[in-house]
Amino acid sequence: MKRVSGIHTKTHASVKSQFSQHFVKTGEFDFKYGRLLNQLYDWRQKGDYENLFDYKESDVAPLLISSLEMIKEIDEKVKNAL
Repeated sequence: MKRVSGIHTKTHASVKSQFSQHFVKTGEFDFKYGRLLNQLYDWRQKGDYENLFDYKESDVAPLLISSLEMIKEIDEKVKNAL
């Protein structure tokens, strides 16, 4: 995780791309987190830019659990890198 200091992003799309390139493809984070981030990004785009897009609780609830799991793992890696 020491290479984090060299990564600069200005957009959400760039964050998604850099996370995949520097952390998922290198094996520092499981591939499932790359897929999760892609899905969350796509849903964010739909929610922000498409008319009348609605999410079902049954579709969102599993993502909450996975998102919290990913945040916990990122937090642990950041703490270990300090």
